[in-house]
Amino acid sequence: MLAVIVCLAGVAAILIAAEVLWRLKILRGEYQRKFVHIGAGTFIAFWPWLISFHDIQLISLAMLAAIIFVQQYKLLHFTSEPKRLSYGFIFFALAVLLVSLLTDNKLYFALAILNMSLADGFAALAGQRYGKNWRYLILTHSKTVVGSMTFWFVSVCILGVGLLFSNILMPHYLPLLLFLPPLLAIVENLPGIGSDNIFVPLAVVLILKAVG
Repeated sequence: MLAVIVCLAGVAAILIAAEVLWRLKILRGEYQRKFVHIGAGTFIAFWPWLISFHDIQLISLAMLAAIIFVQQYKLLHFTSEPKRLSYGFIFFALAVLLVSLLTDNKLYFALAILNMSLADGFAALAGQRYGKNWRYLILTHSKTVVGSMTFWFVSVCILGVGLLFSNILMPHYLPLLLFLPPLLAIVENLPGIGSDNIFVPLAVVLILKAVG
């Protein structure tokens, strides 16, 4: 029970910090959203070492209900994005739930969620900060070359380290490292309205299960 409280308190602390930073005019807009996205996602990725997958599933359901409620009534500023339609945080909670249902491998869960939180999060920040002059369109939404390359690089780092501690056989290590990050970068490009938050981690866990 104490571990569950720690997990809930950790996420609550990140949300409170994001709101305080908004009120202090330190973080606004996409930077505040990605602060929550990266911070909460990275923390959640290591939950299997603290609590059971059953507890993760219950908490993710509670998170989903809470996010819908908060977004509906605009109780926290990080859920508001006036420039574009996005259900990113709803898909975020759904991803945690689905990944925890699809695998009971702690490392696979962590790698899937870290690709969503770190690779996707830093890609958005890098693209917004440095990629304005290098944009391209996927269907109706704009992406940046800098953002996509950042996603690829961060994903390589996550998988390069994480797979060393997995049950993946060494002959599969290099092919996964060569082909999975660019595949995930493509997956991250295709969806809209924040649905990459669910497609990226699902792709990671399904591929790792198929290979492992």
